[in-house]
Amino acid sequence: MINLWYDERYWNATKYERSITKHDVDTDADGNPIPRLVPNPRLTGPEKVVINTIKLLELAGVTYTVNENKYRNNLMLQYDNRQAQNHAKLEAESCVIGPQVWVFDHNGRYLARNPDCYHKLIAPSKWVSDFFIKKWYLPPSVIGTWAVGIDEYDNKRDIQYDCLLYTKRRSAEEVQAAKDFLKKKKLTYKTIEYGLYNEEEFLELANQAKFCFLVNGTESQGIAVQEIMSLGVPLFVWDLSEWHDMGEQWVVPATSVPYWDDRCGEKFYTQKSMSRTFTKFNKKLKAGEYDPKSYVKENLSHEVSAKNLLSLWD
Repeated sequence: MINLWYDERYWNATKYERSITKHDVDTDADGNPIPRLVPNPRLTGPEKVVINTIKLLELAGVTYTVNENKYRNNLMLQYDNRQAQNHAKLEAESCVIGPQVWVFDHNGRYLARNPDCYHKLIAPSKWVSDFFIKKWYLPPSVIGTWAVGIDEYDNKRDIQYDCLLYTKRRSAEEVQAAKDFLKKKKLTYKTIEYGLYNEEEFLELANQAKFCFLVNGTESQGIAVQEIMSLGVPLFVWDLSEWHDMGEQWVVPATSVPYWDDRCGEKFYTQKSMSRTFTKFNKKLKAGEYDPKSYVKENLSHEVSAKNLLSLWD
């Protein structure tokens, strides 16, 4: 039995965007268009974590309540000012906090500097766990590595083109290099950028591709990438080896695909090695040697995630 703590306002600030379509604008006194804030249909990472956590608890038959101190164990999925206030009213030993924690704001720094105020701090993957331990000097005993569950799709692959090029937080030069490579190989492709799609469109495009070319930044978990894997789409990954987001002082080993094995596809790290790695990838792709769907089932399913989550209170 678990008390879930989260607030939709945590993600709703990013659920709106300024519309520039003629149907969604007002005008000022001089007749100039003023774009309104209109709903953005995309799911954000924090929202997806909440949705999938609730789903895995229900599938596992775990009783839970939301924003109510009713049971012994507390799972604080987010940690901002509102949740910090809730946390102050709870028994420290009962609290598992994360994965939506930003250790560089004042709330996150409080957690990093006071490991006695909770039972576990969630790291969504091993490299994030290592970051907490090596850069914030947190005791390993208070870090719990946990990935939220990923939906398993009962889909039939509907191949209509060669490659889905998925981009997120990479330079324009790197994205262009990927496009040039695909053109040189005479491969048909469609491009989708993180945050500029709705979920239905995203899953449909992924299922129609022979493979996915990932040119994305480091991922703490990478839910969208893992959804592509769960569809059975092999990945060709231009990986990163370090996290640089906060400057040289905080650089740590990292990756674009923190959950991975050879069933998922191939990775490379430099533009020079792109062609050589693709030759290997394409040969195995044609032979049907990749099976990312089985990797997700074994390591990231809701069943596996629920067991790992409950073990954090052991």
